[in-house]
Amino acid sequence: MPTALPPLKFRRWRRDLVWLLGAVALEWYASARGNWSEHYSRFAQRYEDWQLDEWPLTLLMLSLGLCWFAWRRMGELREALAEHMAAEQRISELLEQNQHLARQLIGVQEEERRAIARELHDEFGQGCTAIRIEARLLAQNGAPDAVRQGAQRIGHHAEHLYRLVRERLTRLRPHSLDSLGLEAALQELCEGWEDQTGIACRVQAELPAQALDDAVAVTLFRLVQEGLTNIARHARASEAQVSLQAGNWPQQPLSLRIEDNGCGLPGAAPPSGGFGLAGMRERVAALQGQWRLDRGTAGGVRIQVLLPAEARA
Repeated sequence: MPTALPPLKFRRWRRDLVWLLGAVALEWYASARGNWSEHYSRFAQRYEDWQLDEWPLTLLMLSLGLCWFAWRRMGELREALAEHMAAEQRISELLEQNQHLARQLIGVQEEERRAIARELHDEFGQGCTAIRIEARLLAQNGAPDAVRQGAQRIGHHAEHLYRLVRERLTRLRPHSLDSLGLEAALQELCEGWEDQTGIACRVQAELPAQALDDAVAVTLFRLVQEGLTNIARHARASEAQVSLQAGNWPQQPLSLRIEDNGCGLPGAAPPSGGFGLAGMRERVAALQGQWRLDRGTAGGVRIQVLLPAEARA
């Protein structure tokens, strides 16, 4: 979050004033010892047409004018600096409001996902289970072969639909996140992702003794979920690693690292586009965290996230 600039301070004005007074005293002493004024008067009389004797007063007026000019510009500089500080303060307030709105939006989104997942599990899942039971009964009651084969096909379709619904439920709101906690949910996520993609996935999680806030836990789960999705789509990797270090949180920042050994970044700089990466940045920014994308030690992509203690707010 940007902070307002510190107030303008003239910390070296005393030292500069001492140097100025010392230079004036040294000039007066040298002039008095060398009678510079008398020498200058005799020199100026030789060139009376040039009016050299009027130059000291003219130069004095020029010096006073420059002092006045500098004083005016200094006033304008202070006014501009005050306006800049006010703008910085306003930007800081707007950024804090945006982060608050983003947290509320993410919270509402997760609550809606939880409600949809609950409805799908209660209504759609039970309906699929009932269809499977009815199809199994039709296939076992001595029905004609055509009816039995149709019942078996219905049962297979219902089973496929039920697995599809369970997969969508996991993406909407994993049940293990609420029942078993973040570590078990991450382990389940990585195991399922490994079975689907064939890419080895290792999870190392160190969580604090106290439970993480729901907003922080959901954010971490979504970050890992999106990071693994990007690895499966673009990395062409054979291994992925997820490391979560939060043992001393909130005394120390929470650290999350997602890394793969794939093809790495396409160019010298990390890509800035993509809805997945943008969503990850927004989630981290909503919790006042830091997000960085760079090259990993194994040549692939590494995503690093730091969440401070203020992320609980």
